[in-house]
Amino acid sequence: MKTLSRLAMAFAALAALVLTVPRPNASLVLAASAPAVSLNTANAGPRALEDTTEKAVARDYATAWQAMAEALDQNRADLLSGNFIGAAKDKLTATIEEQQKSGLHQRILDQGHQVDLVFYSPEGSAIEVHDRARLQLQLLDGSKVIHSEDATVHYVALLTAAENAWKVRVLQAVPSF
Repeated sequence: MKTLSRLAMAFAALAALVLTVPRPNASLVLAASAPAVSLNTANAGPRALEDTTEKAVARDYATAWQAMAEALDQNRADLLSGNFIGAAKDKLTATIEEQQKSGLHQRILDQGHQVDLVFYSPEGSAIEVHDRARLQLQLLDGSKVIHSEDATVHYVALLTAAENAWKVRVLQAVPSF
């Protein structure tokens, strides 16, 4: 019965990851590099995006996914602080706390992101993106993979300028765009 209960919690944790705030590159070895982010700014507005800002958004968004993957794999919420704020950080911290209680952790093998920048605020402090993330999501009990699946997950993300970087304030999985 205890095994069945842990398995049920494992699937619930995996579902929460896919349906609310999922994630990418996992273990220390796997997270050596940030995931690939292809940023399309053709439909951005109302403000035009400068080249330096475009590069910074792609870099910081990829770094955030890398940090999230490491935090979820290692069950360490402190790894989120440099890249996440607000609701995104709160949800990820709660997910990590649940994982710690269940004795499980998630590994995200990030296979890349197709990101459309859909809004850049007039004052340049906020950006909304639509992300099609290709991920392999794994649920682990210690070092044993108990569930694995490949998925393309759609996310809406809100990034805000803070401390000389773009930080993820909201990261929400959605059915489609």
